[in-house]
Amino acid sequence: MKRFTQYEISKKEKITFSLVNRTVNWFVQHGYAAKREGEYEITAPAAIFGLFPLYRSLKPYAVFDVNVKRERALGLVKKRGALCLTSALSYHGDYYRDPAVHAYLDDEKIIEELKRMPKGYCRIELYREDLNKDDFEQTKSAKYVSDGGNRQRFPTDLSEGQAEGHGIEKAGKYIVTNKIRTIIDLFCANKAYAAEGLIKTEWA
Repeated sequence: MKRFTQYEISKKEKITFSLVNRTVNWFVQHGYAAKREGEYEITAPAAIFGLFPLYRSLKPYAVFDVNVKRERALGLVKKRGALCLTSALSYHGDYYRDPAVHAYLDDEKIIEELKRMPKGYCRIELYREDLNKDDFEQTKSAKYVSDGGNRQRFPTDLSEGQAEGHGIEKAGKYIVTNKIRTIIDLFCANKAYAAEGLIKTEWA
């Protein structure tokens, strides 16, 4: 796992050194981190993320089951929102797949549009942002191909004709929660099981 110093965290995150010092020392005292040769190392990342649900519960304020393809639902919410939870997770790697669309979005026009749509099996869950929008980032454009229900990454330099011939849909650019925020949200939404792969990748 990557090691760090308290000064590095204070400078990078623009947090007072005294606060970083108290936090890191608390982590060490409770077994979440260890001091090694003047640096620190997180030894129990999953346990740290498990602390967040004690103080924060993430639940949708609106849920829609509509008769549209998932790609159209993604295109609709990306106009004004940021993908989160498992919808963001899919853009950080080949992890847990979820057909539902999750997004931070609070836009009356889109909500009214969703209300007018016929009922169906595409679930869209909307959440209100309650932490920090600095945790949002823009994805890179990519193309995907459907393979037995799984979406796989495909070269981005295919022509439109080649793409259509292979059944590829272009993901385009989306605003998504970054990796750390995605993990935090998954824990707070009682979906910690979906974060396991990303945690192992980031702290292997």
